[in-house]
Amino acid sequence: MGTGKQTKRLIVQLGDGVTPTETFAHTCGANTFGITLSNNLGENTVLDCDDPLDVPATIVRHLESQDTSVTLSGMVTTEAWPTWRDWADTGSEKNIKILLDEDAANNGGHWILPAYLASLELGKETSGKVTFSATISGAGQRVWTDAV
Repeated sequence: MGTGKQTKRLIVQLGDGVTPTETFAHTCGANTFGITLSNNLGENTVLDCDDPLDVPATIVRHLESQDTSVTLSGMVTTEAWPTWRDWADTGSEKNIKILLDEDAANNGGHWILPAYLASLELGKETSGKVTFSATISGAGQRVWTDAV
């Protein structure tokens, strides 16, 4: 029987692109994370073969594609800024890790997937600190790995 245990251990990390062993790191200053896993469906209208004129057609759906999108926001830190500036300026593909940082008994693990930086927004109010908001779009299949 389930316990209803909740977790606070979700984080998004950016890969450094080094092969064969890529290192993933948290963006210092990021404190809000949003993940959307989408199943994009196609559909066909199917007529009843025995009585196609009197029985209403049925809509049959199928999976056409999957997508992943990520949002991050927080404070801009001087050590994280070069990574984000470079990603925005080059428009390059980068691997990301979406980490549910729990042990195997609590269903932890992570997805790794290639992604593009879709948008980076900087903001500041009066004499306050500079903030950022980023939207990352998946560029390929997400692969889940269970925690060990």
